[in-house]
Amino acid sequence: MNVPHHSSMKLPYLAGVVTANDVRQKGSGSYAADFVSWAKIMQLINEKAPGWMPQLGMSPEGGHVFKAPNGTGYLMVCFVHSEEGETMEWPQAIMDNRNNPIPYEKITARDVTDTHRRGICSCAAASFSLGYELWAREEYAAAEDLAERPEPVSKPAKAASVPAKQSASPQPKPAAQEPSDTRSDLESELIELLQTKMEKGATLKYLDQKATEWKLQKGGSRVQQMNVDQLQICIDELRLKKPV
Repeated sequence: MNVPHHSSMKLPYLAGVVTANDVRQKGSGSYAADFVSWAKIMQLINEKAPGWMPQLGMSPEGGHVFKAPNGTGYLMVCFVHSEEGETMEWPQAIMDNRNNPIPYEKITARDVTDTHRRGICSCAAASFSLGYELWAREEYAAAEDLAERPEPVSKPAKAASVPAKQSASPQPKPAAQEPSDTRSDLESELIELLQTKMEKGATLKYLDQKATEWKLQKGGSRVQQMNVDQLQICIDELRLKKPV
């Protein structure tokens, strides 16, 4: 489709158009994520910005799948309007259901169509700010998940055994290991509260304050460095705050 390129092109600004009723959730626990279906995104574009339609770029090899340097693939998505012109092209990696890139030779038609739908949503957020709030939360959660975990504390050297004739004071029992499911639930709840109860730009300040208070390590995920008691303290504090 040939469309004009206007330097004074006016793009729709659709931040805040997505409502709570449009949001669905997939997954559970620490893998839960909010999303809006591609069909709803297109319905909102058709209603609020009629005439803008998604388009896939053509790769040098022919077809719509571009080949990445490491042998995986991606699509280039944009929106076009017969009068306004064409938005920037927006790359969208072709990934499996675990968000791992798929080798170019193994990409199927289903992979392309699924990526096309996701690319429409991410390109709409980049070009029109439509649903940007959900993408911002998703990337924050991903950053927490991928952040460097704290270095394990080195174990002290084993103490020499006490001679039998000397009375050795009883050793304390090792602390019970935190149940992984309990910790995962607490982390998920805290991240959700940080996203819904903290004002823009206040999240990192809050976490840095807790890191200083509890002498957490610099760098890496503050949430993952907290023990269950510290996670619960943050949750209790944030529950009392009004949603932003």
